[in-house]
Amino acid sequence: MTDLEKLEALLESLGGEKRIRYALDHFQTALKSVGNPEQTVKSILIGGTNGKGTTTLLISQTLKAQGFKVSTYLSPHLQSPTERILNNLNPIEEKELLALAEEFKSTADKFELTYFEYLTLLFFVQAQRNQSDFSIIEVGLGGRLDSTNVTDPIATVLTNVSFDHQSLLGNTLETILKEKLGILRNESLLFTGIREPQLKEIIETQCQELDAIFYYSQELTTEIHKITWEGQEISINGYPFFLRNPSPGTLANAALAFLTLRIIFPAIPISTLQTAFRKTKTPGRFETLSLNPRVVLSGDHNPAGITCLKSTLNKVSSGKLLILCGFSPDKPYQEMYLELKEISDDILLTQIPRLSDKTTEQYRAMGNFEENAEIAVQKMLAKTGPEDTLLITGSLYLVGELRRLWKNKVSF
Repeated sequence: MTDLEKLEALLESLGGEKRIRYALDHFQTALKSVGNPEQTVKSILIGGTNGKGTTTLLISQTLKAQGFKVSTYLSPHLQSPTERILNNLNPIEEKELLALAEEFKSTADKFELTYFEYLTLLFFVQAQRNQSDFSIIEVGLGGRLDSTNVTDPIATVLTNVSFDHQSLLGNTLETILKEKLGILRNESLLFTGIREPQLKEIIETQCQELDAIFYYSQELTTEIHKITWEGQEISINGYPFFLRNPSPGTLANAALAFLTLRIIFPAIPISTLQTAFRKTKTPGRFETLSLNPRVVLSGDHNPAGITCLKSTLNKVSSGKLLILCGFSPDKPYQEMYLELKEISDDILLTQIPRLSDKTTEQYRAMGNFEENAEIAVQKMLAKTGPEDTLLITGSLYLVGELRRLWKNKVSF
């Protein structure tokens, strides 16, 4: 077995990614048993429904460009668990992560840690051992009881709130927001892209109770100058930027990252932000893998993400648009499928390989269905002309499975 195969086998022995514990008691006890490494590095905690990963990468890239040593935590991964733990935006080496995993396996067993809890613990350990200046942490699910919610962050970032994971977080935006606001601390700083008046009222009430200071990114001035498949030329408060991802969501994330960085790190020159933002890559998020025909991966996995994707395609689309899509069975897949069908010249439905045992007859009956995702890619490529675009979307898990057909690893 390779190191990666050993690592994946070890992680799967904990029950796999679908084994979720939305609670903190076991995990906090486990962290205490290994010396509370999460308390040793300054952190910024980034929550929300969509855009967490992009915002995390923009902030990490800027701090790295300024000369800080940065540890970054992302989830989920596309092709390897090493993508979740980044040292100055370089994925941890397979040998190093395997060694860490083996070192703390007894801790995982003793406290019955989940897949996500275990990787989160390993992240905190490596950030401590790496003597990082900052840990930039993407929240996994929700906020209040997520395993990342164990630090005392110097700032909290909340991108947006939409419907996702309702079985754990609640069935209204107000309830979901309250769960996500669980990452906020007393007398802390909150930066958010939330715009809805009824949600802002909840934010302001919570901040008043905690004596926290809040900032809204909508107070910044943003302007789009040019959009292409390759990205967008924009300005934030009059300063020009280039973003590699052309989506409106990326612009919103960039404005939020800009605001956060300008308030917390005012000494960082604008030129450093401009360079860092231009350099930031978002693998699997509107990522172009090849041209003639164009193949684009976009791991949008909830209705809000699909809406953002459609908006982007309306601005850049040329030639025919063919779509290969696959959805997690716990998502509102019928709604998302119909949204994509509306804009496609040809659409094919497939399933996520790791979730094939959960594919229902109702799912298969939505449209033209090919159960083997790789065969589905070949079928759609055979129909795609050199001026056309093949879009693969619906799930980050599906995007990760199929990305390896073009790229053998992920880089940031």
